[in-house]
Amino acid sequence: MVGIRIDRHQSLRERAVRLAAAAQTLKRASGAPAPFSLAFLTDRRRIARPELVIRVLPAGAAVVYRDYDDPARTARAAALAALCRRRGVLFVVAGDFGLAARCCADGLHLPSAMAAKVSRPISFDGFVTAAAHTARELAQARLIGAQTVFLSPAFATESHRGGGHLGPSRFRALAAASTIPVIALGGVDETNAALLAGGGVAGLGAIGAFEPRQAG
Repeated sequence: MVGIRIDRHQSLRERAVRLAAAAQTLKRASGAPAPFSLAFLTDRRRIARPELVIRVLPAGAAVVYRDYDDPARTARAAALAALCRRRGVLFVVAGDFGLAARCCADGLHLPSAMAAKVSRPISFDGFVTAAAHTARELAQARLIGAQTVFLSPAFATESHRGGGHLGPSRFRALAAASTIPVIALGGVDETNAALLAGGGVAGLGAIGAFEPRQAG
């Protein structure tokens, strides 16, 4: 069992290294400034122990803590924020100004539906990110003062099974037209990130790319 745990940890670490390299390649190709180039977005139904991912992330990467329906969200956020600080990883709270402030989070993330209800730049002691799926939502992210926007879904993804996705051409066009740096999200990993390279693309975010993989 110990050997299996070590193998899984090593596999996850190697995956994080590959994803970080792909994210940095996107950022270098575009020159787009952003607070981070690699982000891990939590999803407790798919990755029950996000701390395992945090422990292999490179310093300077970001964790976007979502899990909106977790009954222990406040305590969980505090524990993950502390772990991120020890690891030199940026901690971003999604959808909750108060929780972000209590955790002394590095950033605040707004889902697109929440961002749509904001009519002026957000005041937050840290950076602000937003989610977008369309040109209109990209414009709204700029209006609220977001420094970075997660544009998705770039590819087909388990998070939106059966739904549409932008595809490389549409993604690159939207990113190039964006006035704030874009982080690619949605089915992105080290094998396909290069298809999205272009103006405005500052890195990538992932959920599924960090999921445990079965052998064989």
